[in-house]
Amino acid sequence: MLVIKMSFIKYNENDLLELFQSEPVCIFGNIDAGGLIYTYKDNRNFKVILSLDVYKQSISLSIIYNDLIVFTGDFANVTSIRKTEGNMLVQVDTQDRLQVRFSPQVGVRLLS
Repeated sequence: MLVIKMSFIKYNENDLLELFQSEPVCIFGNIDAGGLIYTYKDNRNFKVILSLDVYKQSISLSIIYNDLIVFTGDFANVTSIRKTEGNMLVQVDTQDRLQVRFSPQVGVRLLS
């Protein structure tokens, strides 16, 4: 008997809309395909770009300031993305690995 376990990134779409303050762009042309790009830009010229493939459980995150890359990272085995106190928290293999701050200034912190 073959058992297939479907895994995907768990997240609340409304929380990401609130954090990024914009609708995502579909990578694969269809929102149900699971490929999305969220973009946030603040009034200090910081930009946060989050690309996610929900079904491959992978994300790519970039933080850019005045068109210069401040941070970039690719993460696999992402199990969830959630909003906590105005921040975005990314879990990899069910452990908190990355925190992105949107206010008062964009920032990123790698967790243990």
